[in-house]
Amino acid sequence: MTISSGESKDKTNEYSWSTLQDRLRASVVSICISFPIPFDTEINSMSYATGFVVDADQGIILSNRHVMGPGPSSHKATFFDNQELFLQPTYYDPEHDFSFFRYDPAELKGIEPKAIRLAPEKAHSGLEIRVVGNNGNEKMSVHQGELSQLDRNAPVYNRNSNGSYNDINTFYYQASTTSEGGSSGSPVVDIAGDAVAIKAGGNRAASNYMMPLQPVKYAFDYIRRGEIPPRGTLQVVFRHITHVQAEKLGLEAAAAASEGVCVDESTGVLIVHKVVPNGPADGVLQVGDIIIAVNSAAVPGFPELFGIVDAEIGRSISMRVFRKGQFITVHAMVQDLYEIMPTRTLNLGNCYLHDFSFQEAASGSASVTGVKISMDWNGMFPSYEIDQRKVIHAINFQPTPNLNAMIQVLRGIHRDQPLVLKVKDFRDPRDEAMFVTYFPQVIPPILMYTRSTATGFWAVEPVCGLLGAPEPKLGPELSGAYSQLTTNTDDSFASRIQQCMVCIETRPVCPANGQYTTRRSGTGLVVDPHRGLVLCSARLLPNPTSNISATFGAIQVNLTLAYMHPLYPVVFVKYDPAQLTAIIPDLGLFKPDNRLCVGDPVTLLAGTNSRLKQCAATVSGRQILTTTVCEYCLDQVYINTERIILSPTPDPMEYNIGVICVDDQVRGVLLSLPECLHSTYTVKYVGLDIGLILPALSQLRASDIVPNSVRVLDVEFSRLSLATARAFGVSAHRLQDILHSAPEARSIFKVCRILHIRPTDMVSLEIGDIVLQVDRRNVEHIDDIACFDCDLVQLTIIRQGRELDLSIPTTPFRGANTNHIVYWAGMYFQQPYHTVLQQATRPVSNVYVFTFTDGSPIAMESFHRRMFVSEISKHTIHTLDDVVRVAKLVRDPNLVEFNKRVASNEKMISGIIPGRDVVIRIVMLNGEDVLKSFRTNDQYFPAWQLRRGPRIDDNWVLEEF
Repeated sequence: MTISSGESKDKTNEYSWSTLQDRLRASVVSICISFPIPFDTEINSMSYATGFVVDADQGIILSNRHVMGPGPSSHKATFFDNQELFLQPTYYDPEHDFSFFRYDPAELKGIEPKAIRLAPEKAHSGLEIRVVGNNGNEKMSVHQGELSQLDRNAPVYNRNSNGSYNDINTFYYQASTTSEGGSSGSPVVDIAGDAVAIKAGGNRAASNYMMPLQPVKYAFDYIRRGEIPPRGTLQVVFRHITHVQAEKLGLEAAAAASEGVCVDESTGVLIVHKVVPNGPADGVLQVGDIIIAVNSAAVPGFPELFGIVDAEIGRSISMRVFRKGQFITVHAMVQDLYEIMPTRTLNLGNCYLHDFSFQEAASGSASVTGVKISMDWNGMFPSYEIDQRKVIHAINFQPTPNLNAMIQVLRGIHRDQPLVLKVKDFRDPRDEAMFVTYFPQVIPPILMYTRSTATGFWAVEPVCGLLGAPEPKLGPELSGAYSQLTTNTDDSFASRIQQCMVCIETRPVCPANGQYTTRRSGTGLVVDPHRGLVLCSARLLPNPTSNISATFGAIQVNLTLAYMHPLYPVVFVKYDPAQLTAIIPDLGLFKPDNRLCVGDPVTLLAGTNSRLKQCAATVSGRQILTTTVCEYCLDQVYINTERIILSPTPDPMEYNIGVICVDDQVRGVLLSLPECLHSTYTVKYVGLDIGLILPALSQLRASDIVPNSVRVLDVEFSRLSLATARAFGVSAHRLQDILHSAPEARSIFKVCRILHIRPTDMVSLEIGDIVLQVDRRNVEHIDDIACFDCDLVQLTIIRQGRELDLSIPTTPFRGANTNHIVYWAGMYFQQPYHTVLQQATRPVSNVYVFTFTDGSPIAMESFHRRMFVSEISKHTIHTLDDVVRVAKLVRDPNLVEFNKRVASNEKMISGIIPGRDVVIRIVMLNGEDVLKSFRTNDQYFPAWQLRRGPRIDDNWVLEEF
């Protein structure tokens, strides 16, 4: 960098800092940012930043690249008088942290912003500056400081993250100010109000990083003419080092001067920091090369170097470099930087795929080839194999150097065929893996997003014919492979159990029932091969929208969700028995007559159909299971259930499902409990008597309709000791009856929590009530009062020391088997399930929003998750069908026209930014009413619904609307 003399200081007394805010007020805007989908270095998110007007006549606003983002986005500018305008994302620099937006000046009423002049020549060390922005989303925050270092290398943010954006190949300024989040994109101005830099980032030490305006002004001259600035690249990351550092690397000052380096007039030289493999400079430049001159011109800093590179696109340049004690001349072809910028992304089952970018390749020193997995929300690929650092290089052994090649490969694959993927970690070339996955049965719409270089907007279109027709059904000779694999002359009980164990994998389509979209795998137990019924734990399938598959030996088949038990962590799934000719043994060994008692010796069998673990254990206790409500997700809780405790304690990570046996009879099952990231309970598994599960299995065997007959008292019980029961008023003769019972039946249960508030005129249980009898039969176990199949139950209770006979209404257990999901404006609507109703103070409708997508329109307005919806745009909402009806009414009428104009590369689009303004009325779980407005975005959040029929064979069907 050339040393500045500092003579550019403003010496007039024409301006005052006290008037700065008034002079710039109309020119600085707050920008609300929405990244609706993950792309390149950015994830889907919502945040705030700053921009400032640099051309008032054309409505051009300057901000940061990381404010615009390289991918699909939505931006809303708020001027100082609170006028809001949606912005056109005109241009972002491929390398540097700046971007230009446009607005239509005619849409701005009552104010006339003045352009802030870009004055990079005025920057010098010691210049007093102000950062004028929206610090912490507070409009017009002014922070003072002083420019100090002007030749620092670009800062490295999130050094250990998965490819986050970092600027390269430019100087940065440093200044100590107190500006923080929300001030990105702020003008850094002198006393005259001219911009000398743009705020880009900072660190916790109150040190802020400002980007110089030389590359900004170069691009700005093109943008205001309606042109794209030429940008060249060698696919090299350069760094600036001082002359002292260069001497330590062998470049003495005298030798440098003899080659034309102005040692006394510059602060240092440029050195090669990274060379991207297979790029134009690969094999030409080496890490550690010191750049002396390019095309015979001295390049003391980045502006001089890239002034030449940008002007020589498509041509070879000569570079004089110092390497290993010698001066040599090398030649390299300058590539168009835009050629290695991804401009399309494919949404394949909510997995976002795009060409691997130079920005991320440079961060990991990887070649710019392959298809990057930006995000995999719904488990298209195994979560243990895939993260944001993975790049796909082949599918089914066919190379995928770019997205076009991948699409061609996918078009030749049947929907049911396996996908063999080869992936690499772009940060660690040693991390290479190959694995197998399958297309889900049900996936959200497959969409292609394509960026228009003329407008900056992204056109969206459906992708047809990507998933081929399903493969023909397996013939007997292939499906019989399973029976060949499992043929075993050993007819022992343990061998029969092992043959009934199958590997199950679940991949949710969308969030539901308090559960997100985590892909899971584990073991299930075939309990009825004639009906194709498989038992598994709710930990394996906590989300009812899951795509389910099972592996029988060498065959993978699709399953449907048959039944999620409302009271126990038990799930039944179903396959089509006609798909298999294998002989799977019918256990038929369930013995519900006798409960397991403390002290009973048992055998625990657990594992898969290829490995079975068998161990002896003892029933060491029986305890009431209580899982607490997670306030974050409100997933299903399990109460009023008595769990079997085994000794030695099984390893919860090892046992997804186990069979508890006595004398070659199945007497119970061991199931792992579902949990979320916020779980606080320590119980990881639960042992259940087989008698608790058999009623549901009997219904599934007898009918094709999903059972829906469980009713509960909506209270939580706890067990009392006999001494405590006596203090609560239980009479001596009642206690005597209990003492004469069998030891395992000597239980008394008290109401410890009311789960659902009922009308005051309804007879109901109260906290502290002790339930002695149900329909004149003594309550011996918690199972006697856990659930019922009638609307009214006769209870004998103790209340405040008095014995009473009451008729108590039961409540249907709702929502465990969710069958309808609506996705609109980024929100997931469903019927409220039982845990939600228990927590809700005022459930005003049968429409509940569990969560919404980050970066969606609703997220831009800082909405709360977990809410009831009662009204949308003056339309009353009672059911999910009402949501669908209203969503169709407020559908964006301009969307088709918008996409046509974007695809045709029109220069400026005004007045048809996608979306409709709607007003939504919601009620929080605590009963608070909230009224909010937001703008829909059908472009990036197309509406659809999932429906499932009432039969156990019915699968989810996705319908776009």
